[in-house]
Amino acid sequence: MKNLLLILFVLIFTVSVFPQIKIQEGFETADSLNLPAGWYRLNNQPFPIDPMTNWTVRDTGAAIPGINYTPTSCSKAHSGHKAVMVSWWASIDTTGQPSSVADAWLITKDAGAITTNDYLKFWAFGGTPLYSDSIQIWVSTTDSNTYSFLDKIATINWPAGTIWGTWVQYSYSLSQFAGAQHLWVAFRYYMDCTSMGFCVHVDDVFVGVPVGVTQIGNGVPTKFELRQNYPNPFNPTTNIRFDIAKTTDVRLVVYNSLGEEVKVLSEGVKSPGTYEMKFDATGLASGVYYYRLFAGNYIETKKMMVIK
Repeated sequence: MKNLLLILFVLIFTVSVFPQIKIQEGFETADSLNLPAGWYRLNNQPFPIDPMTNWTVRDTGAAIPGINYTPTSCSKAHSGHKAVMVSWWASIDTTGQPSSVADAWLITKDAGAITTNDYLKFWAFGGTPLYSDSIQIWVSTTDSNTYSFLDKIATINWPAGTIWGTWVQYSYSLSQFAGAQHLWVAFRYYMDCTSMGFCVHVDDVFVGVPVGVTQIGNGVPTKFELRQNYPNPFNPTTNIRFDIAKTTDVRLVVYNSLGEEVKVLSEGVKSPGTYEMKFDATGLASGVYYYRLFAGNYIETKKMMVIK
């Protein structure tokens, strides 16, 4: 009986404390010739291209085919040493015939059964001060063939004028696919590269139930704003919501009444949107605490109360 209770406790603890991970890929065990197990890439155009230009894993600092090497135009990783990238040379017909449109696909392994709480999260960047870039995000619940990707959940655009190499995290709810027993995600580089197109990098791809800040919807707020937490007072958890009006570095921090830092709830570059964070005060004493949002030049602080 004691053993049964112990097993039950461990299961409950594991589900409640740790994120439920279905895909978590940072490309550190892959290389330029091999994608992670279960992942694959393809060129969806009828002409042949240099395979090294189509969704290739590269080390930080490595040169990118078709792009003049400089320290500011080499491959970059968001974390670790590697990321996967595709360049505008995916539009070049290697037989010498005129060509202009890249249609390069990176397809994940099967994420398995999907729930209403699952999200797709990843970090990416593209574009330069001179060239625009874009990728499309597609989902299939049937199989991994390109014709089965019927749901486009996002198109990400980096207009000319973008600072190259600035990583941004993107987050999309998969709740519309809840109940599906299988799910594949495709990153599609579909670009007319006659005058635009440079290189897109993707890293730290996650599918599952995340722990931390969740983006709510895809609308763009008109201003930065830190909302009052709810419920308040609370024990032991509360929700903190904030609006980001443009892509910027964001830091959300909790302090005690002495001004001492208690916990960093979020840190990193965030794209425009409304975000929500659950704060768990388990282990903290009753009393007044403060949470502060740093977003570029915007700083705001609000008060909350823990009652036990």
